[in-house]
Amino acid sequence: MVLFIRFFLFVLFTVTITLCAQGENQPESFREYRFLFGPANEIETIAEAGTSLNKIFQDIYFRGLQSRVPSSIQPYTEIIWSAFWTYFFTLWPHEYGHRARARQSGGDFIINNKSFPFPSAEMILPPSLDIKMRTLSSIGGLEINNRMMNQIHMDFYENDYAYADEMIHAFIQEVFFPFYAFIVTPADPDKPSTWTSTRGDPVEAILSVYEKHTGRPAIREDGSVDPELSRYYRESVYVNILWTLLDPMLYQSAKAFGADMNKNHGLMRPWMIGKNRLSWAWGTQFHSSPLGYELYFNNYFRVNGNLYSLYFKTGRPYKNIGLGIRIPGLVKKGGFALGAGCDIWDQDLYGKGASFSVDLRYQFYKGVGLLLDGSWKDEGYLVGRRVGKTKMLYAGFSYRF
Repeated sequence: MVLFIRFFLFVLFTVTITLCAQGENQPESFREYRFLFGPANEIETIAEAGTSLNKIFQDIYFRGLQSRVPSSIQPYTEIIWSAFWTYFFTLWPHEYGHRARARQSGGDFIINNKSFPFPSAEMILPPSLDIKMRTLSSIGGLEINNRMMNQIHMDFYENDYAYADEMIHAFIQEVFFPFYAFIVTPADPDKPSTWTSTRGDPVEAILSVYEKHTGRPAIREDGSVDPELSRYYRESVYVNILWTLLDPMLYQSAKAFGADMNKNHGLMRPWMIGKNRLSWAWGTQFHSSPLGYELYFNNYFRVNGNLYSLYFKTGRPYKNIGLGIRIPGLVKKGGFALGAGCDIWDQDLYGKGASFSVDLRYQFYKGVGLLLDGSWKDEGYLVGRRVGKTKMLYAGFSYRF
């Protein structure tokens, strides 16, 4: 109850400040690159770099190289360039997410061969490492995919627009898990070899959660797979498909594949219910965690041009309920912007907890800006954040034009 009272007071305070500070003026559209720096092996810095580097390499072509390519082959070079760099800045941030989580646990993630389309890598973890920490290393790449998608969606609703290449990048992150489970490493959960020679993040993450939750091995004495594990695997992958297909952002992002990049650089506006003074949109999100899969119901409210993002989540097989709010433009004045966020949860394995965060953005010279992000967090699981009780500070820069 204390956590909910704190959460309510935080929401009341921030909404009051925002409504007093904000007007209805919409800023001119812009493109922004952001980079954060902080402690080593943090998911946040990798995800921020992944989204910005994808935008930079798309801009190298569409704002530079395209004019030098013969018009007869531009449709082909555009597709090849865009597809390659979207793939590159999906896969490699994903791989470095595994490395970050492994190193946080005292191990490492060694990339042995940078082969195309997928590298060969080896996870090295301490033998005594707790199973739930092993799960973190397995899902570190998926955390990066989710964080990059969330950043793009949040910017989309905050700015009231995004460009087609950003939306395509978000689409790829959203379908990464089912693509991995059904195309890259399809698995038969009833075959013992699936669980003895694990391949792919979905199989490894689901197995470690099952072992922690049941205390039983995957293979029974008669050599067959535990039926509960098979059921849980099928449940996870099919719930992922259902929950992803229920997300309106999936279809809006898919629309970006047909956008004309030569018309306003592929500018897209969000679908929302209502008008500028008050509008709303919703979305769904699936994520694998040390507690099992998580299901998010996201809400985006625009009030007088300012964004409020509110989510609710639940999960299985462990109890995992929570909610959170983000207000990226709590205060805006001149080149200064202050954002804030709060999360609360009640989770098996970790208990009840809360997290508070603030971010400062200051544009000071010809599009160059300074960034400062700080947070405090109780023990518990949040996507991309360290599980223990932590204080975190990042600094960085942005460029906007």
